[in-house]
Amino acid sequence: MIDDELRDFRRELARVERGRGHWYPDALRERAAAWARGRRDVGATWREISAAVGLPAETLRRWTSTTARDASPALVPIEIVSEPEAENRGTEDRGVRIITPSGHRIEGLTTADAIAIVRVLG
Repeated sequence: MIDDELRDFRRELARVERGRGHWYPDALRERAAAWARGRRDVGATWREISAAVGLPAETLRRWTSTTARDASPALVPIEIVSEPEAENRGTEDRGVRIITPSGHRIEGLTTADAIAIVRVLG
């Protein structure tokens, strides 16, 4: 959603009754989740996305992880990268680090622990 699309989305969101016991329509949630994932892919923070959309960051984060999980329950892409500063530390081993698409960071794991966590997170 760029400018016009974001504006249209916010208008649609304003028409939805909010509060405890009220649910957002699935189409609106999916649209918000897709937009939020796109913004996260280019480095936006949950706070920035939340401010732009007008919904709590935790709600958007939950929607993106729920819709992503429902869309592809089997395999998820994993990117392995080396850190430049890690190469300069010599032989110091800090273990495996996992950073999830939703921004959670887990450090100091053994390989077996990392594999177990990835299996659970799916």
